[in-house]
Amino acid sequence: MAHTLEVRRTTDHELPALVEAFGQEWFFKDRLSRQHEGRGELLVAWLGRRPVGNVYLWLDQADEPELQHHLPGVPLLNHIEVHEPHRRQGYGRAIVLGAERAVWLWHRHDRIALAVVPTNVDAARLYRRLGYEDWGRGSIEAAVIRPDGAERGETEDCMIMTKSLPGTARPTTSFRLIDYRETG
Repeated sequence: MAHTLEVRRTTDHELPALVEAFGQEWFFKDRLSRQHEGRGELLVAWLGRRPVGNVYLWLDQADEPELQHHLPGVPLLNHIEVHEPHRRQGYGRAIVLGAERAVWLWHRHDRIALAVVPTNVDAARLYRRLGYEDWGRGSIEAAVIRPDGAERGETEDCMIMTKSLPGTARPTTSFRLIDYRETG
C-alpha cells in the first residue's frame, strides 16, 4: 500500500521512532525541548509510520554573529536530513518545501536561510534548484557538534543561502503539510 508523504511537526511520543531511524537521540531531545519553548519546529517527513527525513526550523536568534547581524529574525533550516535508504527519491525536496510552507503559513516570514558545507555538492545543487541563492557575504564558520551534543572545539566552513518566500505557500509537490494546530 502506497503512503502519502506527510511533513509535520513531530511530538514527544514519536521520539523513539526518530532515534531508531536516525540515531542522534541528543539532537532530537534538544530540538523537541526548543520546540516546547517556542524557539523552533522539528518537522519530520513520514511515510505511514516511518520517518524518512527531518529538518529543524530554527526560529530563535542564530548562534553565529554574522547571521545575527545580516539576517536578524530570518528563520533557518537546520539539520536537513533524509534517511539513507530514502535518498534521491524527492523526499529532501519535500522536506525543504514543507519547511518553507510552514515558515510562510504558520509563522508569516517571507524569507528563509540555510547553511551548507561546500563539500555537500548534492545538497547545494538541490537548494539552488529550489531557488536558494548565495547570500553574497562569503562563508561563515559554524561550530561542529557531535551526535551527543558536545562541541568538538572545531568549526566548519559553511555557505549561507537565502530565499524569498512569497508564493511558496502553494503546493508544488506531492506531500501533505500537516498543521500541528489541527492535529493537537
